[in-house]
Amino acid sequence: MATTTLELKRLQREVATLKKKVARLERRGNGEARAEMPKARTMSENERADEILRRAGLLSEPTEKEKQLVQEWERVPLSERQRLVQVLRNVKLDKPLSEMITENRR
Repeated sequence: MATTTLELKRLQREVATLKKKVARLERRGNGEARAEMPKARTMSENERADEILRRAGLLSEPTEKEKQLVQEWERVPLSERQRLVQVLRNVKLDKPLSEMITENRR
């Protein structure tokens, strides 16, 4: 029985402390309800990846020169673009691409 009484007194002190904290918080906010934070739009996996890369400085917006090159490419007739893409896909390299990259980094 003594344990129950001690536990009850501890819980009463805890409730009193919590009531004081709530009252203090209500006074701090002048009793006004706080505006709810708008829910963040959930990002797709690709958007999250883009954001991570952007923060790391590995992804940026296209430059004016790059935009100009895209416009030039889009002016090329579709049949010619398809032919050029096919030619590039069939290019045979003398060395593996990884070896060329390594040499260019020296």
